[in-house]
Amino acid sequence: MTTATITITPHSTKSTTTDSGNSNSRLTILRSTSERKTLNSLVRASALFKTAYEDGMIFEDASKYKEEAYFIAYFADSFSKKPRTLSDLDVVLLSYPSAKVAGGRPGSSSSSSSSSCFGQRDAPSHTSTPWYHARILNGPAEFSERVVANHKAIVAISQLFISRMKYPSLIVNNATDKTEAAELKQKYLREGTPATDTEKEKIIRGFYRLWLLSLVYGANTVPEDGDENVDTDYGRMMACYRCLGGLKYWDVKVVQLLLAFLLKELKPMFWYYKKIESVVNKDVLKDDIPEAAAEDIYTNYYFTAFMATEFPHNAASWLTHSIKPLLMSERFLTLSSIIKSTALKVPYEEYFSLFFPKDVLRWNTGEFQGPRPVISGKEFSENVPLKPLCRVAGDGLSQKLADTATSAVKKSTWLMVELGKQDSTETDFWGAVWDDERLRGWGYCIPKFEEDNLGKKAWKGHLRRLSSRWKLH
Repeated sequence: MTTATITITPHSTKSTTTDSGNSNSRLTILRSTSERKTLNSLVRASALFKTAYEDGMIFEDASKYKEEAYFIAYFADSFSKKPRTLSDLDVVLLSYPSAKVAGGRPGSSSSSSSSSCFGQRDAPSHTSTPWYHARILNGPAEFSERVVANHKAIVAISQLFISRMKYPSLIVNNATDKTEAAELKQKYLREGTPATDTEKEKIIRGFYRLWLLSLVYGANTVPEDGDENVDTDYGRMMACYRCLGGLKYWDVKVVQLLLAFLLKELKPMFWYYKKIESVVNKDVLKDDIPEAAAEDIYTNYYFTAFMATEFPHNAASWLTHSIKPLLMSERFLTLSSIIKSTALKVPYEEYFSLFFPKDVLRWNTGEFQGPRPVISGKEFSENVPLKPLCRVAGDGLSQKLADTATSAVKKSTWLMVELGKQDSTETDFWGAVWDDERLRGWGYCIPKFEEDNLGKKAWKGHLRRLSSRWKLH
């Protein structure tokens, strides 16, 4: 089945300054001026130095995430503008330090054989410092300016996430009514300890990785030499595998929940426009589609277009105005035109398979083979450390399991199924970005998958309790 993909040139992030020597001299000044009083005096006296100083600080902060920040700054424009075969795309992704080198390739031909498509400089480097880092650090000023502009956007959306999601969902969502829940949520957000450096870095890097996935997902792919078509479904999945294949379980989970946050915040805004919009209504949604499914299909179209064009540079504006959707009507119409000119060129029946959010949210681990995850239960459960994400009163399993289920099977079920439930009453899906100390402070505990000193009667009662409340998916 062929899936249409929305390809659009990202908004330019270049500033007007392009003199590399001037940019590098500014960084030299910043790094050599050590006394705070001198810096403060220069900042007050010179607007140019103030800008250079602030941008220099942002660049230094972005460099903590250079695996993603430098890679995106150098390659982002080319993903949408430059036609690439899947083999060519694979070569580029192998320059990403976290790319998984082993495993299948997205293209039908060898990646190494296609390196000539990029020239010598574009070939992947497996040294400790990727070749394009030198271009970012010492090349034209436009590269460092991209890093700064990109980082500003990522930090802005990260701050919004922290300001809205730093609360225990298991406690707030179990409040007796909506008013109490809203008050309790604001209390945690207002009085809770600020996000730690570890938490901030986890969120910022997660948004960078989400951006990288969206760039790869929307790459301008073309058939291999000698082929008539390009297998975009499998190719897109394997290209994203390059980006996430080397990450650990909780790193992937952070990317998933950040994507889920954006979708949750924007879904009502997209749905608001349904009555005045005709592109998807006319060409996609049919009368026999249930409303819940129609809402999901509709918003996924717009979310995919949003990730291809608005994220991250306009993301903060979308979220800030989400409670007043009319203020973003012009941008919404832009998304509609993108969908009309790209996605709807493919018949609806062929486009029904997978959208960007569904592709990412269904991944249970960074390790898979082929287009679907393949997980070894025992190995999977042994290699993933647990986090305190459950209520004290529950085991966080929330699944109907056979009487013979081992603790390894229960743990795998929790990791693969339960932690994918955003509305779970036993496990906090949104908690993976927060430090364990904060989670324990909320009263969360690590799930327990083994029964201690339980008699046969108590054990059966425990299974009946699980069986009566949940169904196995």
